[in-house]
Amino acid sequence: MNTAGKVMVGVLAGATVGLLTGILIAPNSGKKTREQLLGKSKDLKNKMTDSFDDVKKAYNKKVEAFAGEGKSSIDYLKDTLKV
Repeated sequence: MNTAGKVMVGVLAGATVGLLTGILIAPNSGKKTREQLLGKSKDLKNKMTDSFDDVKKAYNKKVEAFAGEGKSSIDYLKDTLKV
C-alpha cells in the first residue's frame, strides 16, 4: 500500500473512532446529534475529496514528469544514433 493509501486509511479510521466516541458521549438530544453528525460527515466528505484531488494532482505531475523524461531520452537516442 502506498503512502497516500495509508493516509486515507488512517483518516477513515480516525473519523470512525471520533464519530463513535461522539455518539456515545453526546450530551445533546437525538435530533441535534443527528444534525451535528450530518454536518460533520459533510465536512469529512469535503476533506476527503480535497485529499483525493491533491493525490490525483501529485500523481498527474509525476506521470507528466516521467513522460517528459522518456521523450527526452528517446529524442537523445534518435539524435545520437543518426549516422
